[in-house]
Amino acid sequence: MPTGDRGFIPNNYLMDEPITEFPVWQYQEGRIATSQDKVAVEEPLEIRLRGEPFQVLMRLPGWEKELTLGFLYTEGIVRDLNEVITMHFCGTGTDPLLPPNVVDVQLTDAAWERRGRRHLEVAYSSCGLCAKEAVSEICRTAAPVGSALTVRASWLLDCIGRIYQEQIVFQETGGTHGVALATPEGAFYLLAEDVGRHNAMDKVIGRALLQRRDLSRMVVLLSGRISFEMALKAIRAGIPILAAVSAPTSMALNLAQDLNLTLVGFARNQRLNIYTHPRRLTALAEKSNQLKHMVEEGPHPSDHLTPG
Repeated sequence: MPTGDRGFIPNNYLMDEPITEFPVWQYQEGRIATSQDKVAVEEPLEIRLRGEPFQVLMRLPGWEKELTLGFLYTEGIVRDLNEVITMHFCGTGTDPLLPPNVVDVQLTDAAWERRGRRHLEVAYSSCGLCAKEAVSEICRTAAPVGSALTVRASWLLDCIGRIYQEQIVFQETGGTHGVALATPEGAFYLLAEDVGRHNAMDKVIGRALLQRRDLSRMVVLLSGRISFEMALKAIRAGIPILAAVSAPTSMALNLAQDLNLTLVGFARNQRLNIYTHPRRLTALAEKSNQLKHMVEEGPHPSDHLTPG
């Protein structure tokens, strides 16, 4: 519950660094020793719209404005950067009279009216929808991905291999997810970390929006699995290719298939699986067309042995 000007956030939760230390007892080969373990910081960020509390996100400190913008964009509340009039972040080191760790966003009237019709509500609610019904509900409100972007499979593997190298907080703590945006020509590569994979994606999308970059010319890369929510965020942002180190879920696959998202899983160790819309990977586009042609034409007479 809100408490005065501090909103939802108790003071004792607040830090402004992404890594802290915590005392631990370590057991190894029958021996116990004390040590200090590096831990990823998780703390709340309150999003306010026109001064009214709207959402609290548990996140890794940093990129607060990007996280807020990306969240509002992938929720369908903000559809264009021009709908954000101002965005003010009150951090822990600002005026003590202001609420700490709060982002207050002033929206245009059109965006303000959308705040009650969030596109991800069906994914988070306990309304009893089955998977097929949930995907159908989303497909009625989300537009299919229209981008014709194509990339090489080898380039995709190289890009996803960079994630671990640039996950500084993960290397220190083992406690964060990484999400990256990249362009095929190699001119742009952006990575964000967070304790929540959804937050990491919102951060990179928010940063790209602030830089007014074309998301339809990018791929998004994940350090973990592909859930329904992650696929939906990519679709809402108009990103045509979503690739991950780990596995997709069945709902993510159904959504990607229905809304024209190329979904790639298990992209590691010089191999990957393409689950939906393989034409966007150039090495597979020709093979996909050949297979489609064979199915449509049926077997060629020379494929059969004739009795002699």
